[in-house]
Amino acid sequence: MSSLAISLLSSLLVGFYIKSLRISFKKDLFIFIFSNYLTAIFLSYFLFHIQIQKINFELYNYKLIAITGFLLPTILYFLNKSLETSGLARTDIFQRLSLIIPIILSFVLFGEHFSYNKAIVIILTFISIFLILGNKGANSSFKNIYYLFAVFLGYGIVDTLFKQIAINKSADFITTLFLIFICSAIVSLFYIFIFKGKINFKYFFLGIFFGILNFSNIYFYIKAHKAFAQSPTLVFITMNLGVIIGGTLIGRFYFKEKLYKSTIYGIFLAIFSIILLALIQLKIW
Repeated sequence: MSSLAISLLSSLLVGFYIKSLRISFKKDLFIFIFSNYLTAIFLSYFLFHIQIQKINFELYNYKLIAITGFLLPTILYFLNKSLETSGLARTDIFQRLSLIIPIILSFVLFGEHFSYNKAIVIILTFISIFLILGNKGANSSFKNIYYLFAVFLGYGIVDTLFKQIAINKSADFITTLFLIFICSAIVSLFYIFIFKGKINFKYFFLGIFFGILNFSNIYFYIKAHKAFAQSPTLVFITMNLGVIIGGTLIGRFYFKEKLYKSTIYGIFLAIFSIILLALIQLKIW
């Protein structure tokens, strides 16, 4: 249970940490992100006992690795902007609701059997999104909505890519993750060079802690799945509901974010949608 709790706490702290730093310059942000991935590479190499000389590079789908490696640092840019413009509560909710994207894509791209219960969850999810965005006073400008949807779509696509990567049983998932971190670091470095301005090493050091948080989330999430191998739905529902509820509370009471009636209704509907999705996984509904 401790692994699950640490993973949840790390996930909550990721958004909290980025929002607290208020990184406004793109170059600073990508220095921060680059440092994050260097830290992830270092930690995964030692904690997952990666043996580079034993990696059979022919087994890996480099197209998926490259796309995922590009998207991860890019999405962090939109995550930062969304946290800045829309707040922690709404950003965390949109990030967690992105789990609906792989379900939609499974029907459209992968020919998965259509089911009415999943269709209901999809509809409820989008209703919750519109409710969360519905109040005119709730930072609902086009730019703010754009960043929220970028987070929603970005994390949803990445989740889909990871599911595709996991299908390849011949390639070790942890090693694939390690290669994705390397790719993400390279992409982040590219962003650093294309944006003008001086290199502020303060953000490099701040990024190390961010990398520890991010890696902690992944590392203990994997451990939690191993610990609850017989009940993965417990991990699913704890992480998703925990982040939504925790992010909402932190946003409301620490960052003083306003929660309008429509937003509250949307949050409850989002929670209900995730519970329904968990019931589908358990084959109860």
